[in-house]
Amino acid sequence: MNDWLEVDAYMGSVLVRHGFAPDGATGEIEYGGLPAWSVFYRREDCKLQVCWSARDGGIDFMLAPIDAPNEFGLLNTSKKWRFLLLLSDFDDGLTTPAPGAPTDVWWEWRRALFDAHFPAAHAALVARE
Repeated sequence: MNDWLEVDAYMGSVLVRHGFAPDGATGEIEYGGLPAWSVFYRREDCKLQVCWSARDGGIDFMLAPIDAPNEFGLLNTSKKWRFLLLLSDFDDGLTTPAPGAPTDVWWEWRRALFDAHFPAAHAALVARE
């Protein structure tokens, strides 16, 4: 499945509820010699990136000010992208799915994670600006 389509299929309604609209994608790139990609969203006061790398083995959410470039956040040459979970101090109580869990279970967990952490992470990002 196309990266953008997969993110949109599983996260689209959650991101729209938080005011985000699509803002581009890197397509498949290389990070640490392995495949990676990122998908970008924006709202009036910040940007969101959903990124994946084979090197790190997972999907991350990153936030940045609205003027941040659409660059792969794990490289972060602009130094503007921040991990959502590092900006948030919220204790979500969520249990990470087992490594072999089906894709839809992982995405359900990511939706819950985003919903739980976005308000605190957004507040921290805005306070920095």
